[in-house]
Amino acid sequence: MPSFFLTSAIAATIVSSASALFDPSGKTNVVTYWGQGPNQERLLETCKNSAVDVINIGFITRFPDQTGTGYPETNFGNACWGDVYQNSTGQDTTLLKTCPFIGQDVIACQQTYGKKIFLSIGGGYPADYFFRSDTNARAFADFIWGAWGPVNSSWTGPRPWGNAVVDGFDFDIESVVSPSNRLTAGYTACINRLKNNLYPQDTSKNYYISGAPQCVLPDAHFTTVINRAWFDFLWIQFYNTPQCSARAGINNQNGSNRDFDMSFANWTQATSLNKNIKYYIGLPAAPKAAADDSYYLTPAEVQRTVARFYSNSRFAGLMLWEATYAATNPVCNK
Repeated sequence: MPSFFLTSAIAATIVSSASALFDPSGKTNVVTYWGQGPNQERLLETCKNSAVDVINIGFITRFPDQTGTGYPETNFGNACWGDVYQNSTGQDTTLLKTCPFIGQDVIACQQTYGKKIFLSIGGGYPADYFFRSDTNARAFADFIWGAWGPVNSSWTGPRPWGNAVVDGFDFDIESVVSPSNRLTAGYTACINRLKNNLYPQDTSKNYYISGAPQCVLPDAHFTTVINRAWFDFLWIQFYNTPQCSARAGINNQNGSNRDFDMSFANWTQATSLNKNIKYYIGLPAAPKAAADDSYYLTPAEVQRTVARFYSNSRFAGLMLWEATYAATNPVCNK
């Protein structure tokens, strides 16, 4: 039994009224990432999994400030060919042009399987992206809205996924740049541009903003930004950082290491612009999905972790990194 089904089933057993559809205010949602898995299947295959509610497609890996072409850089693993868009001066960019099935799969995922599809920005490689100014950050928001938001005849730029329209944008910011102010610069302007100016242009559906911070508080990228910019959800990565990981929480409960503990409760107490922001527990979907096998929780440990925080009003579900590791993990007793 793949861990996808397993972990979501564990979450569902905590509450008898678990819904098969995404409920932004619910507690049994399951989120995953797709786009960077080894030998990954089509997005549609992940969408067929009834356990999954939200899929983040990753990633936009660089901003126009880094590419120098006016377009961002994208990388969706094996889902795209190597051809790229040219900008208005005829210069090749690093914005992938031909991703044969992503657009049609996004539409099918939404219309046939009821999934929410977000486009994720950032990722762990390369980690040199940043905004040089708030003006550039707002321009980036305008670009991604034009390219992946609702179809608008006034938009003359690229539409990499055709008529497919995402349900939101995810900020998985893991940049390593200096000086340190570049870690946060522009994100408030970008996100507020989306939330306050662009999202209201289309009232046909709800659009969301999410983030995927590391578990350490204060977080170098997010702590100040969530005070000033709107986030609907944070799926926190409780892995790859030993002192605040889900594994630290299990060890603390077991009494094997009282010095470290999982930081979920601390995150829910952090100041945020959205007073009703929802938090997700992010976990590796297989042992090899994390930097070290020890970050992977057994089903029993997942159940203990969910039970520990389920009563917290900010708890909303699980995030799994990532879809391919989940789908190819045959272990059901670890």
